[in-house]
Amino acid sequence: MKSPVGTHELPCGATVRVFADHDDSDGYSLEIAHDGQTVRYDSGHSAREVQAFLALFT
Repeated sequence: MKSPVGTHELPCGATVRVFADHDDSDGYSLEIAHDGQTVRYDSGHSAREVQAFLALFT
């Protein structure tokens, strides 16, 4: 996986990494790591969706 375009620490101790999509220059995928577990969310999320997700948890 390539380098994230953004990394955000959430108050709960989780880390959110935002990656630009390979196929869609306007889309993003998310990776959330917490307590040794990592979950990846599909690509295609808009910048507005990513901002809303981060706002929800910060």
